[in-house]
Amino acid sequence: MQQAAARSTQFARLVGWTSRLAACLLAALVVGVSAARIQATVLAGLVRADDFTPYWNGARSVVEGRDLYAWTREDRPQELTDYIYPPLLALLLAPWAAHLDYRTARWGWLAVNVACLMLAVATVWRATGLTTQGRRGLVLAAGLGLVPSTMAALATGQVSLVLLLALSLSYAAARAGRPRTAGGWVAVAAGLKSFPGLLAGYFLLRGEWRALAGCVLGGALVAAAGALALGPDVYAIYLTEVVPRQSRWLAGPFNVSLTGFWQRLLAEQAFTVPVVAANELARALALTTSAAVVVSTAHAVWRTRGEPVHAGPAFGSLVVAALLVSPITGWYAVPIALLPLAVAAARVQADWPRGLRPLLLASLLLSLPTDFCDLVGVQQRCLALGPEHWGELPWRVGWGIVLSAGPLAGLLLLWGLLLRQARTDRGGP
Repeated sequence: MQQAAARSTQFARLVGWTSRLAACLLAALVVGVSAARIQATVLAGLVRADDFTPYWNGARSVVEGRDLYAWTREDRPQELTDYIYPPLLALLLAPWAAHLDYRTARWGWLAVNVACLMLAVATVWRATGLTTQGRRGLVLAAGLGLVPSTMAALATGQVSLVLLLALSLSYAAARAGRPRTAGGWVAVAAGLKSFPGLLAGYFLLRGEWRALAGCVLGGALVAAAGALALGPDVYAIYLTEVVPRQSRWLAGPFNVSLTGFWQRLLAEQAFTVPVVAANELARALALTTSAAVVVSTAHAVWRTRGEPVHAGPAFGSLVVAALLVSPITGWYAVPIALLPLAVAAARVQADWPRGLRPLLLASLLLSLPTDFCDLVGVQQRCLALGPEHWGELPWRVGWGIVLSAGPLAGLLLLWGLLLRQARTDRGGP
């Protein structure tokens, strides 16, 4: 009996080491392939411009003393190279624009984003208490679903990974009992892109007044910096001139928000052929479903008031809700879901295996493309057709539009899982 038990133990150890080795090899392969594709995309972006270009143009405007949003007074639609973000990002990048050339700054921005990703992963890992031990370590496979969108964020130069780090630091600070710091990081994230500002509602609904005070103070400092550097009307221009002009991108295939889905499915626009041209119905459904998400999440967060053990899923559900209800949530913003995904995974580990299937299914859906032209095997066909015929592709016509709604479905499933965990959690992250 003892010999059989010893053999069984040795076999279990061998299986464990083999699994770890296979996981390491798989990770190395994913990192290698990702690095090669990111490098190729960045090199192409240096020629054609990419999402970092408007950041750079905004920073150059600050350095040269030009109006940050001067393009809004020109008789033309918004172009991809126009700066359309809150002032903070341009202010932070202004020292780069003053001392670096574009090419150096672009590679530097890639390095910053990689560093933000690594720091965010480490922060989330410590804050949630995830483990690799035993079968419970299988939940870590859910992180693979974020690889494609993370590659896209790195390759195109998006600010999403900086936002991920800011929100991760906010969550970790809240868990560590530093409420003012937690609120301050939410203010920083909202200063870079407006939709993370919804997280202030987390502190309000849970009655965490010191964190809310930190959020308000941080927001005031960010606003004051923008007003002092760029003029007192800079935020008024941003809200009244810049934000409305982005409506043309609501139906973009990259938009994984609820608004994006209804616009593609039911509204007349330049990207898809809708099931029926019903612009008002599309707006009504976008508002109704977004309101339903906000109200449901607010109720779930409010119910966790005064109960620290419910804080993790409540915070995570509000992060996902912000992604769902933002008018424009690009696929490149999906990596922000790493934080709520890790919170949900830690809860699954604590309640093993309850919640494992919806977690893995959400991860799979998040990995799907928003436009099948992004797939290597389909890319050549799309290029051969030309942009004038892209509206005829099956996933851009009628009910075929649903085929490209995978990431939205993944966010909805993750959101529902976190809401359920917020109700049943008794000792999770």
